[in-house]
Amino acid sequence: MYFHLISSLKRRLILELQDSFSRHPVFEKIVPFIQNKFAFEERPQYGIVVKGSSANKVQVSPQNFLGTVESHVMLAFYNEPAYLLEWVKEDLNVLKESGDLMPIPAGVYYIECLSAPTVPGECGEFIIDPLLTVTDEPIIQVQSGPVVSATLQNQPVHGTLRMWTNRNLLLVEGTDYTVDYEAQEVTFHTGFFPGALITADYRYAAPSIGPIRWSWNTADWKTLPGVILAFGKRGKPGDKQAVVVYSDRVETAQAFGGRFDATFDLDVISRDPIQMEEIADLVFMYLWAEKRSNLSFEGIELTDTSMGGESEEVYDEAADLFYYNYSMSVSIQSDWEMHLPLPYTISRASAYTKPNGASSIQALSQASLFFNTTPVIVGRNANYERIG
Repeated sequence: MYFHLISSLKRRLILELQDSFSRHPVFEKIVPFIQNKFAFEERPQYGIVVKGSSANKVQVSPQNFLGTVESHVMLAFYNEPAYLLEWVKEDLNVLKESGDLMPIPAGVYYIECLSAPTVPGECGEFIIDPLLTVTDEPIIQVQSGPVVSATLQNQPVHGTLRMWTNRNLLLVEGTDYTVDYEAQEVTFHTGFFPGALITADYRYAAPSIGPIRWSWNTADWKTLPGVILAFGKRGKPGDKQAVVVYSDRVETAQAFGGRFDATFDLDVISRDPIQMEEIADLVFMYLWAEKRSNLSFEGIELTDTSMGGESEEVYDEAADLFYYNYSMSVSIQSDWEMHLPLPYTISRASAYTKPNGASSIQALSQASLFFNTTPVIVGRNANYERIG
């Protein structure tokens, strides 16, 4: 976590300096030579090198607990731990445009890695198999007379169909109705009062999406609109994970976080001592005046820019030429945060014996019966949930 944060801050510092110097009419040529460490193939005439970093941890709350995260999306394991995705989150920009509604249907989106990169710059592929959730689908409104059959809009997955009378009385499959899953036909074996509304909850398989390309340490926000998929470097062929999408925000994770006070050492190098001084002054002004407010808006606080000392080293001893160096340090304060996903609501089915003379509804009201309408927690671990 520490080096991911420090590397991102260092990369951002370099990009901001490159952006500022690219608009300077004299020193715009320095842009390719603003780099991390001395990675030059040939020593340039002038450049800026971010050569080192250090940081102090700041604890902002007891045990680093920040609070509970509410979101439309959640990452979960599928049977076995896998790490194709490091994390997922809702895309706030897309949700804002859609009136705070998820633009994709609720359900479980199973993600399988088909191939994985082996070197930087290489791409792998993954595929998505959606299992979409239908809630409160109106089946039929009873007017008068017996109701014999009804048709579902989609083909439900076996074991996920739950039918209700007036949204509160659960019907029992095999007793109150039977289902032809292939034809999507429901045949009723019980009577209903006039005016009764029959609704259904179930899940159905939608067409697969992909294959889609991915690469190390990137994010995908286009494949599933409203969801940001963040890939790391641990994915391998055969990995399977699940992204659970909810229609409403629910508690999906506990947030733990803190803060790092990081210090980056910069070296301004030049063959001309006057140029060295001008570049060092520009670095100070760009960071402290031009970039500070923009970075602060994003949660990156520039707390100090310190001027160090001058030094020189021999460039060509025979010609008596030198490189002139000026050392600077930049202090940046940034937060870190980790999300520990919460478990699903545990659902289970316990057997019951129907009492003599009791109706199906009475028996259900006396039984401890919870249906597997959502994936069930098999076990917990320190990072993600597992679907089984």
